[in-house]
Amino acid sequence: MILIYAVLLALCFMIVLVMNELHTPTRHKDESKTEQPLETEEAKTATSSEAVKETDEGTEKDTEKDEDRAKETDQIQGESHEWTDSKQYTKGKTTYYHGKEWQEEIPEEPYRPPVVVVASDTHYFSPDLTDYGEAFQTMVERDDGKVVSYQPQLMDAFIQEMTKLKPSAVVLSGDLTLNGEKAGHEALAEKLHSLEQQGVDVVVIPGNHDINNNHAASYFGKEKTSAEKIDENEFYDIYKDFGYDEARSKDPYSLSYIYELDEKNWLMMLDTAQYQPVNLVGGRIKDETIVWMDEQLKEAEKSGISVLPIGHHNLLKQSILYPEDCTLENYKTAVQLLESYRIPLYISGHLHLQRTKTYKPEPGASEKEFHISEVVADSFTIPPCQYGIVQWKDKGGYTYSTKEADVEAWALEQGVEDENLLNFKEYGSAFLAETISNQIYDKMSSLQDDQMKAMADLYGELNRAYCGGTAINRKEVMSSEAYGLWERFLPDSKMFEEIDQILRDTGNDHNIWDYSAADPLQDISQHDIMVK
Repeated sequence: MILIYAVLLALCFMIVLVMNELHTPTRHKDESKTEQPLETEEAKTATSSEAVKETDEGTEKDTEKDEDRAKETDQIQGESHEWTDSKQYTKGKTTYYHGKEWQEEIPEEPYRPPVVVVASDTHYFSPDLTDYGEAFQTMVERDDGKVVSYQPQLMDAFIQEMTKLKPSAVVLSGDLTLNGEKAGHEALAEKLHSLEQQGVDVVVIPGNHDINNNHAASYFGKEKTSAEKIDENEFYDIYKDFGYDEARSKDPYSLSYIYELDEKNWLMMLDTAQYQPVNLVGGRIKDETIVWMDEQLKEAEKSGISVLPIGHHNLLKQSILYPEDCTLENYKTAVQLLESYRIPLYISGHLHLQRTKTYKPEPGASEKEFHISEVVADSFTIPPCQYGIVQWKDKGGYTYSTKEADVEAWALEQGVEDENLLNFKEYGSAFLAETISNQIYDKMSSLQDDQMKAMADLYGELNRAYCGGTAINRKEVMSSEAYGLWERFLPDSKMFEEIDQILRDTGNDHNIWDYSAADPLQDISQHDIMVK
């Protein structure tokens, strides 16, 4: 047994030796038996060269494979490209990486010219200031056709419409409130905040009704009572979120400022109201503000920036019927400054009429000279309750068109049951004509009732077209029976003179204005513009 165990142990030992010999590298085996000679420098160099050659050949083969794969990708794309030293190339907006899958870069958004909505003379009145009773109704009947009874609904419809339209900015160009009531300012600002929360920027300026207005009032029962008004500092505090805090530059002498629409376009929001020490109806740009305007226009010109000035009061004499307290007292200075920088357009409100006009310093002035134009936006709260849309052109210039607020769509969506709101266009048109017609009727006497009504209705219809800026066929009006009654019974009256002035002022439609930078001498163009 001892012998058997010895033989087994010997066999195991031999197996271990054999396995160890098989797993030992030959180099190690040779070194253990024979001393190796020292390697010469020439031998080292030759060996290194061969190694590099082998590596390069392997890399070239790998590169050829990568390029073959890239060429296959390029052939699919319909083009071929050479690889750059950085092992990548760019085709269009796509970057291809050597030996890797290509990666799509995020394309840049193409530049889109801005679109601005202008709503002037909103004359908002807070429902907290009235019970809509006798005193309120008397105020409405004596007013110029503002739909004060439905202002909250009108503004809500406007906000919904702007939320869907998503313009670059919504501009309220003065006379934000009925007569500067603090409660009206605060209620309107609350609604404007809701619009900004929907991602629409709002910018405002004051009008002559907004600051230090002693006519601020509330209406309860039969009583009209003075209401709290605001000063310019309170105006800023209430509306600082709507243009002022985002302003690129603020005029230290007024509530004027520069609002930057984008890298190419600015709005010059001008405070033209006079409210220190007392409130005045007429407008004027302060001398210090003129200096500030010049500085801003000079900076814009150097930077290639387009500037659109917007103020409350009119730059030009726009109306034969309303010649006083509408045009800026120092309009010639303002015109001269703006024309020196070749500003093509000024937008205003205040007049409560939709108007367009190009400045001409004197009769027979050369048409080859450059002159500024003005668009006057009518009151948003007077039917047809429309706002203006300013669209910048790709190659420079503007188009201006108007659109009625779609109160009916809002009322239907909200489930409103008031028939006046569900048929607001018809209601508003009739309301305006009837309001003015009743005022004219009350001024007449000593005529048959049906005659006075026909004459008053004609005046109301003409006033409605005048407010909306729509053309009137003068010959057709002058041949009507109602006009004949005016000629027969009241030819020397102030009211008949006003009819003549309206007819002289309404020969054209004033809801379209067009200017191309490529044709700087282009005048107002009457043609259709599609508003999306």
